[in-house]
Amino acid sequence: MSEDREDDAQTRVRRAASLKERIYVAFTALAVIIALRAHDAHPDAGLALGTLATTVAATVCAVYVADLLSHMVVHSRVPGRVEHRHMVASTLGAATVALPPVVCIGLSALGLYDASVALLAAMLITTATLVAIGLLAVRRLAVPRVQRIVILAGEAVLAIGVIALELLSHG
Repeated sequence: MSEDREDDAQTRVRRAASLKERIYVAFTALAVIIALRAHDAHPDAGLALGTLATTVAATVCAVYVADLLSHMVVHSRVPGRVEHRHMVASTLGAATVALPPVVCIGLSALGLYDASVALLAAMLITTATLVAIGLLAVRRLAVPRVQRIVILAGEAVLAIGVIALELLSHG
C-alpha cells in the first residue's frame, strides 16, 4: 500500500513538473510574440519565426539545466538513467506548446497570410494554450470548485498582465 502511494506521488510530481515546464515555455513564447508584434508594424515572418524558435530552444535548455541542478540539490546526486529519461522527455515535451504559434508564423513565411496576422493568431493560440494547461492542472485537484476557479482566474490575470506589460513596454 505504501509503495502505491509513493508511485502515485511520483506520478503527480512528474505531471506537475511537466505542466510547470509547459507554462514556462508558453509564457516565454507569448512574451516574445507580443514583443515581435509591438516592434514592427510590418514584421518579417522569417525573422519572427527564427526569433521564436531561438527563444523556445533557449528556454527549453534553461528548463533542462534547472531541472538537472534542482534534482542534484534535492537528492545530492546525479539523476539515474530512468530519472534522467523522464527529465529529458518532460523538458522536450514542454517545447510542444510552441508548435502552434510556430505553425502560425511558418504559414505566414510561406505566404499564406501577412506576418502581423500570424503574430496575432500566435498570440491568441498561445493564450488559449495557457488556459488549456491551467485546466489540465486543476482538473484532478481535490479542492472545492471555487478554489479551482480562483486558480484559473489567477492564471488568466497573470497572462493578461504579461500581455499588458509587453504592450506597455513597447507602446
